[in-house]
Amino acid sequence: MEFWKRVHWFFTSQCNERCRFCFKPDFDRNPSENAVTLAGLLVDNYVKEVIITGGEPLLSKSLDGCLEILHDNGIDTSIHTNATFLSPARIKDLTLLVDDIAIPLDSVDRATQEYLRKRDYLPQIKRVLRQLQDTNVRIGIHTVATAININHIPRIYDFLSKGRFDYWRIYEFNPNLVFDRFKSIARFKEVEKLRGAKATNSDGGVNCLFADFLLMEEKMFRYKDKRVQLVGINDYNRVPYFFLDSKGEVYLATWFAQARKPIGNLLTDGFRKVRNRAIKEYSKGPLYDEEAFIETEQDQPLWVRAAWEGNCFSEELEDVNPEYYNKFRHLSKLYLDRIKRQGKAPRNAELAIL
Repeated sequence: MEFWKRVHWFFTSQCNERCRFCFKPDFDRNPSENAVTLAGLLVDNYVKEVIITGGEPLLSKSLDGCLEILHDNGIDTSIHTNATFLSPARIKDLTLLVDDIAIPLDSVDRATQEYLRKRDYLPQIKRVLRQLQDTNVRIGIHTVATAININHIPRIYDFLSKGRFDYWRIYEFNPNLVFDRFKSIARFKEVEKLRGAKATNSDGGVNCLFADFLLMEEKMFRYKDKRVQLVGINDYNRVPYFFLDSKGEVYLATWFAQARKPIGNLLTDGFRKVRNRAIKEYSKGPLYDEEAFIETEQDQPLWVRAAWEGNCFSEELEDVNPEYYNKFRHLSKLYLDRIKRQGKAPRNAELAIL
């Protein structure tokens, strides 16, 4: 399916939560009279799938009207919600309008879940999950893996595997997407706590969050459950997508980008023109934003760069404390296996594992 046929619709910036890792865009976008018009444009231009996000989309009075338009015209529709407004009656109504409902679950430990979401609503999540399991909609689970909860992931799986779910996406926490991290010193420290230790040359970078993410992924593979999908910050196989806001603005998101690239406005430019611009930009390849690409490569821990011939210096390797050597080699191998699964290969495989 062409990437432009899959639209992520940022329906509103309004939200009743204050999650510590929130990565919603740093602009104010709320539903307006444009919402129904935009839904019609998506239908008229052969969009096949729409993922509605926020903020919290269930806060919008415009939501159900748009869902009806999308559903009545056969568009596969998913709604991502924090689940706080999913009463039994609301769930019943939504099952008539959507194909997929995704809810968050960051830990099965109430104290940890409360810390990350600033609200003790684990009982609510469990209740909603039980009710969704009695419906025909697909059930999605989203987890943001931070330094606080990454070791909780196997326990979450043990809980989820006792009932029905259709997919579980585990996202590596990306501090660069937290737009207010520089708002204050306290907020910056809070985000840094979620990121955990930074990669250093003395330990070869083996104690950073990305290292923990790959080690956690290794554990999850033992379950051999294809419903579990781990999403790294710089995954090579990330599919580009349209990112639409309620003002009609469209942005293109690609695997290495530190920010979404503005493409045009559906209401003023028309769908076809915006679509063609997006296709043209994507066809230029990853180097169309060369600076962002280079920054992404340089921001990797040493064991990642060592897995690619030419991406690190011998002096850097000499600085690594020998006690981390085995873990360094193991992580390099895990990384190589990961990128090979994504259809890539190191520039010199013989030099990859030191």
